[in-house]
Amino acid sequence: MRFAPNNWRPRSRYAALAGIAVLLAAAGVWLRDGRPEQVLDAQARRYVELAVRGLAPDEIDGYFGPALTPEAAPPPLPAALRQQIQALSAQLRAAQAQAPLERRARLLARTQQLDTLLGLIANPRVLDFDTEASVIFGMPPMQIDEAAQAAYRNSLAELLPGRGTLAQRVAVYRGRFALPPDKRKAVFARALAECRTRTLAKWPLPAAEHIRIEWTSNVPAAWHNYLGQYQSRLQINPAAVADPAAALDLACHEAYPGHHAQFVLLEARSGAVLPEDTVVLLRSPQSALREGAANHAIDVAFPPAERAAFMAGTLFPLAGFSPDDARIHGRVHQLIGVLALSTIPILRRYRDGGASREQTLAALANDALISSPAALLAFFERHGTLVAGYTVARHRVARCVGASPDRWAALATLVANIDTRPLGQADAAPPCG
Repeated sequence: MRFAPNNWRPRSRYAALAGIAVLLAAAGVWLRDGRPEQVLDAQARRYVELAVRGLAPDEIDGYFGPALTPEAAPPPLPAALRQQIQALSAQLRAAQAQAPLERRARLLARTQQLDTLLGLIANPRVLDFDTEASVIFGMPPMQIDEAAQAAYRNSLAELLPGRGTLAQRVAVYRGRFALPPDKRKAVFARALAECRTRTLAKWPLPAAEHIRIEWTSNVPAAWHNYLGQYQSRLQINPAAVADPAAALDLACHEAYPGHHAQFVLLEARSGAVLPEDTVVLLRSPQSALREGAANHAIDVAFPPAERAAFMAGTLFPLAGFSPDDARIHGRVHQLIGVLALSTIPILRRYRDGGASREQTLAALANDALISSPAALLAFFERHGTLVAGYTVARHRVARCVGASPDRWAALATLVANIDTRPLGQADAAPPCG
């Protein structure tokens, strides 16, 4: 999930930017005489400072660059921030026209995307669902096979016969396997250990890598923060570890081979991260692709037969549940996961004015079988089509990684190179080879 910068925390929604305009003007003189890489480094640092100081904390997925010193002057208006970003974009565009460079093209695309994002923040409904998904997250429209989704719901209904709606029967079934509060930490710790063991057997992560676990009710679910130097912090609300399957998914998604391992591979890729890669915007093509990769990482670490064996042989007994129930529970969990794709047309209709809030909440509960539809809708209203990263991007990554004879190697290539891919190409096949 999402996190504020670790090295510097803004004091307000638009943190202090005093002095940056002066620095930009002064830097422009030097940049005309600098070597291309030096120029790009300076421009990249400028982009990072504008992003980190200018965006609200929950718009920053991660920052692990040098500490930024807070400014004493009051922050500028959002319009002034956009003007400075647009000035940087113009400078990059002019240089690119004279001497094209791949890195400069990526940096230019990021400055333009940041400008577009600020416009969206100011007017959240300025873009329809598909346009926002394409412009902000690099994902083209995806039409969900609603007939296939209906077939999955029928399969789930056959597994869970009885009275009431399917959503009600699913809720009752989930309740049977709710982890007792005093077992949640132990079940999660065992799941995390297995995720890490399987990842280290396939990926040579640096010996110094480490993830610190903090249990707290101050986060809505799980909050991963990459700190740099191969270190992460993962804050977990105990309520997020609802059952053994959720514990395993969370451990893989947030840690190994998910977000923590993703950033470790990025930092280890060349021994040094480019300045522009030290800030990760929550609403960006890279973040959407990371969410999809982290979700698919669960399947890479635990193919169906191995997952079933681990659940029945380890997590179910540890939780105090009968191993005999693990197989059906696994199938129910799988079908509910597939049905998450139904959120896309539901949220599209809501954003584009085709359904009311009440109709949307009902559809999320009854058609997509979302256990907390109000929470999902609140996330969508705050962060927009990022929700597609957990579903649409997952399926795109799965098609690419699943086609490789070595899924671990393909996934490693993808996550280690997410930040080197041109923006706007997250819709294309991820770089697996």
